[in-house]
Amino acid sequence: MSTNSMEMEAQLIEKIVDKRNAIKAKAEEKAGKIIESAEEEVEKIKAESEKQIISLVGSELRAVNDRIVGSAGLEGRKMLMMARQKILSEVFEEAERRLGELAKGMGPDYTTTLVKMISESASAMGGEEFIVTANDRDLAYIKKNLKTINRDLKQTLGGGAIKIEDDPIDITGGVVVRNNDATKTYYNTLKGKLDTVRARIEAEVAQILGVI
Repeated sequence: MSTNSMEMEAQLIEKIVDKRNAIKAKAEEKAGKIIESAEEEVEKIKAESEKQIISLVGSELRAVNDRIVGSAGLEGRKMLMMARQKILSEVFEEAERRLGELAKGMGPDYTTTLVKMISESASAMGGEEFIVTANDRDLAYIKKNLKTINRDLKQTLGGGAIKIEDDPIDITGGVVVRNNDATKTYYNTLKGKLDTVRARIEAEVAQILGVI
């Protein structure tokens, strides 16, 4: 590969990496909205935020990709993929950090979302009795409000009750719920939701770039 080609690649990749500040700003904005309403922001991440991230990352990398691939072949493609991964990693690391801060604060938005995650898990599995575990902080909240949660669960699902498994797990937030005979388990964690969104976005951006 010629010196000029290598210099051009370096310049193009540097341009991509420079975009991380704009993308991180987008992530910070989304994380701020999470603090206002955790449940609402999760849905936004699944819909509008996906389009925004894909548009921001995809349009920029597509233009650069065409130039790199045309001049540098396989090596340029690899560099492009690495730059894409770096940008997306920074976006979601920031979102996960903000979610962690939200969960630690135990504000009303998060506790409401926590209860809804229990209901969502129970509804997905079906049944009458469920065993819930979470991290230390969230388990303490669930224990303290167990009667209210069970009452709301009956109103929402028309029945059902939860029990606490007093064995905390190491997660940022959310719950893991299983049915009474342990034949079904539903992982409903904050990180799990972000991971699902990230996988979808990475696949869609890769399709845009044609580098799956």
